[in-house]
Amino acid sequence: MPATITDTLRQQIARDFFERFEQQTHNYYVAIGRSEPWDSNETVPTPINSPEDVARLRDGLQSMKKVAATSLVVPRNNWSNGRIYSSYDDAVGGYPTLPYYVKNDNNQIYVCLEVGRNRLGVAQPSVIEPTGSNNDSFRTTDGYVWKFMYTISGSRAEKFQSSNFMPVQKQFTVDSNSTGIELKQFEVQDSVEAGEILNIVLLDGGSGYTSIPSVDIIGNGTAARAIADIDSAAGVVSRIRMADSGQHIAHGRDFTVAQVSITGGGGTGATARAVLPFSDSGVGADARIDLKTSSVMFHTMIEGNDSDFLLEQDFRQVTLIKDPLAHNGSKITSNTASALDFMTLSSIVNAFTKDKLIEGQTTFARAFIDDIDSDKIYYHQTKGTGFTAFQDGEILEEVTGPGQGIIDSALIQPEVDRRTGDVLYIDNRNPVSRTAAQAEDIKIILQF
Repeated sequence: MPATITDTLRQQIARDFFERFEQQTHNYYVAIGRSEPWDSNETVPTPINSPEDVARLRDGLQSMKKVAATSLVVPRNNWSNGRIYSSYDDAVGGYPTLPYYVKNDNNQIYVCLEVGRNRLGVAQPSVIEPTGSNNDSFRTTDGYVWKFMYTISGSRAEKFQSSNFMPVQKQFTVDSNSTGIELKQFEVQDSVEAGEILNIVLLDGGSGYTSIPSVDIIGNGTAARAIADIDSAAGVVSRIRMADSGQHIAHGRDFTVAQVSITGGGGTGATARAVLPFSDSGVGADARIDLKTSSVMFHTMIEGNDSDFLLEQDFRQVTLIKDPLAHNGSKITSNTASALDFMTLSSIVNAFTKDKLIEGQTTFARAFIDDIDSDKIYYHQTKGTGFTAFQDGEILEEVTGPGQGIIDSALIQPEVDRRTGDVLYIDNRNPVSRTAAQAEDIKIILQF
């Protein structure tokens, strides 16, 4: 039996996830790890999404930082001169191949309600960048009809805009502290007419038309008007547009059902359908619905000198973890936390080196060195090294180097138990080396 998950469900899951973060019922952390190479060629593998993959990620975790902020996001579509766009269409599931919304150079977001077409009905490239923040839809001279939605503020762009995604939100309330951008979005939302006819899609041009037929929109709303054009040579209806009414477009209002009737003009067989908003509130009332928002972005900035993060060391994995715990079972709530075990040495015969493989000469336990701080060695073990515990008092040596010393305390556990928390996301990368002079701007996107 054919079935599908609806856009509405995906959007609801994303909004629920976002709202739980906003309510701070859970703690989310971005963590980095894996200092050892992928292989001799540093070939980055694709995460398999298996329990073993998650376990191996936990083995190499170095540090984590609390997620600073999150936002609902949608695929980013920059307006481009000469590109043909789709129009907002309630008969299309998901995202069409040609985008139906754009971001202009001023970070203003617009939905395309009607594609510019010539008299023969052929879609034309968009050559006039939509600008301005009118509450009503407007037609540009290239025939496209646009509806302004909202503006992305500079601070939100910095946090939540990437090369492929951009933030979206609904402005629920405003007050004396609201910015101009927030006030404008609230005004746009508040001015929306419910039940507008946004566009008329021509399904069949019919035949035998010698003059322009009448287009009637029949339904339970009022004041929507559309006009047709014909291709006289072919005798077909070639395009239908919503009628311009002074400075406005005659979208009408209060439609929940609508049929299009094409009569006169000497021909027969032309059919079309009316496009209604995705929600009863109308297009522009909730950008999250109009842009089919089903993704959430988590953002945090790892500064060069953040505590618990290693310097002069690299990492190859980034992950998102929900509700990691301390070794005593309590929730981690600090801004940063280390995930690396460490040992202290009672004496050092020869200095140790980061990334070397070390071995206990009594237990034959092995591990990778992640960091060295005076008499402390931070380390991690993997499936390759085995998980044999080191022993207090045993001699410690580098497997392929001169490092040598004697262990004082073999296992000192960090603040966070890296075996706890739900791993929600894994990103395998080429090695990234951390220094005090740099910062990692990490943006994690969960798509539902």
